[in-house]
Amino acid sequence: MLTLYRKETDGKILYAEYWIEEGQVVEHLGTVGTYGTTTRTDWPGSYRDEAEYKRDFLTRFIDQGYEEASNQYGYVLLIQYPMKSMSGSKRDLWLKDKASEALISELGWKGLGVVDGHDMGKTANPVTAFALNIYCYVVDEKLGIQAIKRVLKEMRLDYTRIKIASRELENDGEYLLKYSAKKDQEFYV
Repeated sequence: MLTLYRKETDGKILYAEYWIEEGQVVEHLGTVGTYGTTTRTDWPGSYRDEAEYKRDFLTRFIDQGYEEASNQYGYVLLIQYPMKSMSGSKRDLWLKDKASEALISELGWKGLGVVDGHDMGKTANPVTAFALNIYCYVVDEKLGIQAIKRVLKEMRLDYTRIKIASRELENDGEYLLKYSAKKDQEFYV
């Protein structure tokens, strides 16, 4: 999969991406935060290999001002669920898998970003506390938080227990709490 982005003068971000699956090349284009449009064509068609297709795709979209997202641009969103023990319960493990699946789909299909992993364990809180953290890379902080809140609520994935924190990729600093379902403003990674 390859995803390119273009920032418009009005602040909107466009995305163009492709991937190959089940004998087809899939192109997915749109405005970040929307589902966009998808076209499918038979693979390999007139192309010898994926490298040739990738060169053509890059040429078409770079000529229109698109570029690959850099490690300097965007945000890491941390979705945090409280846990009762260091290793978590069966429910916590189920939640990790189901929430990750829902977030992968939601962020991917809206051109917002990707799930970048998770961890479970003790937080830095001086009072012993445990958490499940799911990390997401997104290109738009506000739209990313909105999408995460919406999909976790719609999928009934313990939305009433989450906290969402954010940090800019270009600043390797602290996470800042952006949302707390319980209105608790204390946050530790």
